[in-house]
Amino acid sequence: MTLQEKIRELEAKLRAIATQGLEIPTELAEHLEVFDRAASQMLVMMDEVLAVASLEPDPQHSISNFASAPDLTDPDSLEQQPDISVLLVEDNFVNRKLAVLILEKVGCRVDVALNGEEGVDKFKSGNYVAIFMDCQMPVMDGYEATRAIRDLEKADGSHIPIIAVTANAMKGDREKCLECGMDDYIAKPLLPNDLHDAVSRWCRVPV
Repeated sequence: MTLQEKIRELEAKLRAIATQGLEIPTELAEHLEVFDRAASQMLVMMDEVLAVASLEPDPQHSISNFASAPDLTDPDSLEQQPDISVLLVEDNFVNRKLAVLILEKVGCRVDVALNGEEGVDKFKSGNYVAIFMDCQMPVMDGYEATRAIRDLEKADGSHIPIIAVTANAMKGDREKCLECGMDDYIAKPLLPNDLHDAVSRWCRVPV
C-alpha cells in the first residue's frame, strides 16, 4: 500500500466517523491534506529518479534521450566536455539528491550548500559557472542569499547566473525571483528536462 493509499484509507475512516455524528477536528483534516500533497510530490519525484537512473525509462522526461547530453560512460566524451562546475543550494534531502543526480547526468560537477548562508560562503571561495538556488531555506533563504551574492559582485562587475528552484508556483513568484537578482526560475517537483534546459541556457563555457 502506497502512502497516498494509506491516507485515502484514513480519510474514508474519518468520513465514516463523521456520518455517525462525530466532528472531525479541523487541524487533523488539514494535516491529512498536507500529507496528501506531500505524498503526491514524493511519488512524482521518485518517478523522475527512476527515469534518470534508467531503471524505468520515460521517453518524455528521461535525459538519456537528449542528444546534447554527454555520454558519461565514454571517457573520451568526458575529456571533450568543458568543466561545468555548479553550486546547488538546497536544504531538502530528497530534492538535493534528485537535483545532484540529474545535474551530474548532464555532465556537471556539483557542489552543495544546505542553506543560503552556506551558499554565499561557497560562492566566495568557489569558481562556479552557475548557481541553482532554492528559495525557502532556514538560516538564510534564497532571496536574501541572491541579494548578498549580487552585492559581492559589484566589486568586480561579474555576474553568475542564479537559477531559482522553488516549490512556489503562484502568479508573481517568478517576478519575485527576478526582482531579487535571480536570472531564471524552475518549479518543483524537479523534472530532468527543466534542469537540462537550464544547464543549456546558463552553463555554457568555452571548450
